[in-house]
Amino acid sequence: MRDIIFKIRRTKSTRVHYHILFWTLFVFYEISLAAAIRERFNHFADYLLHYSLNIFLFYVHCYIVIGNRQFKRISDYQKVFAYLLLEFGIYYLLSLLINKFLLLYGIPVNVQDSSSRLFLLATVYRCIYIIGMSTAFRIALNLINNRERIHNYLTQNLIVEKEKAILHSELVNAELSFLRSQINPHFLFNSLNSIYNRIRKKDSLSAEYVMALADLMQYALQTQSESNKVLLESELEHISNYLKLQRIRYSGDFNLEIPLVDKDLQVIPFLLITLIENVFQHGELNNKQKQPLIEISVSEGILVLLTRNSIRPDLRPGNGVGLANTHKRLELNYPGNYIFEYFTEQNIFNLKLQIKLK
Repeated sequence: MRDIIFKIRRTKSTRVHYHILFWTLFVFYEISLAAAIRERFNHFADYLLHYSLNIFLFYVHCYIVIGNRQFKRISDYQKVFAYLLLEFGIYYLLSLLINKFLLLYGIPVNVQDSSSRLFLLATVYRCIYIIGMSTAFRIALNLINNRERIHNYLTQNLIVEKEKAILHSELVNAELSFLRSQINPHFLFNSLNSIYNRIRKKDSLSAEYVMALADLMQYALQTQSESNKVLLESELEHISNYLKLQRIRYSGDFNLEIPLVDKDLQVIPFLLITLIENVFQHGELNNKQKQPLIEISVSEGILVLLTRNSIRPDLRPGNGVGLANTHKRLELNYPGNYIFEYFTEQNIFNLKLQIKLK
C-alpha cells in the first residue's frame, strides 16, 4: 500500500515537473523571439501578468471547458460554443485591465491604445492561439488516457482469466482428491460385504448388523455425489439402519415405525439423522425406564419428527452448534415452510421438526 501511494505521488510530481518545464521553455522561446524582432525586452510585470493570464486560460479551457466531454449530443457542442464566447469575453476584459494597469504605472506596453482595432485583433489572435494549444493538449491527453484504460482493461482481463484457470485447476485437483478419498471407504464397504457373506450362515443377527453398517456407508458415499436433496424414502431407510446399530450398542429397544411415503418426496440429506443422533449422544439410554422417543410421520406432504430423551447427568454443556446449523439449513432450503422448536423441561429434552415438502 505504501508503495502504491508513493508511486501515485511520484507520478503526480513528475507531471507537475513536465508542465513547469514546458511553460519555462515556451515563455523563454516567445520572449527571446519577440525581443529579437523588436530589439528590446518588455517590462517584467508585462510578462508576468500576460503569461499568467495565458496559462490560466490554457488550463481552464483544457480541464473545465473541454474536460472529459464525449460530444455525443448537439447540446455538448452548444455548451462548448457558449463557453468559448465567454472565454473570449473574459480574456479580452482581463487583457484590457492589464494594459490599463501597466500604463497607469508608466510601464510601456506593445499596444498603447487599448481601444484600437489593433489591440482587439491582437487579443483575439492570442486567445485563439492559447485555446488551440489547450485543445491540442486535451486531445493528446484523452488519447493517452484511453490508451491507458484499454491497457488496464486488457491487463485486468488477463488477470481474471489467469484466476479462472487457477480456480479450474484447483477444482480438478479437488475432484481428484475426492475420488482418492473414496477409495478407502469403498474398500471398507467391500470388506464389510465379504464379512457379511462369511458370517450370515453362522450368526444371522451379527450378519444383519454388518449389513446395516455397510448400508450406512453406501448411503453416505452416494449422497456425497448427488444434488442437495435426496428421496425421503432413502433418508428414512438410512435412519432405520442407524437404529439397528444403536440397538446393539445400548441393548435397547428403539422402535421406529417407518411410514410409507410418496416416492417423489425429497428432503435435504442427513437432516433427520442429525437430530436423531443427538438423542443417542446426549440421552440417558441405558435406563430402561427412560427410553427415548422417536416418532416420524408424513401426511399430505408434511413431514413431522418428534424426539424426547432424558439428558445424561454426566453430559457437559454444549454450544448448540449442531442445532444452529440445522436451523440454517432449514432456513436456506425451506424458508417459511418449516417449524423447528426445542426445549428442556425437568431434564427432558423435547424437539419438534415440521417441514412442508410440497
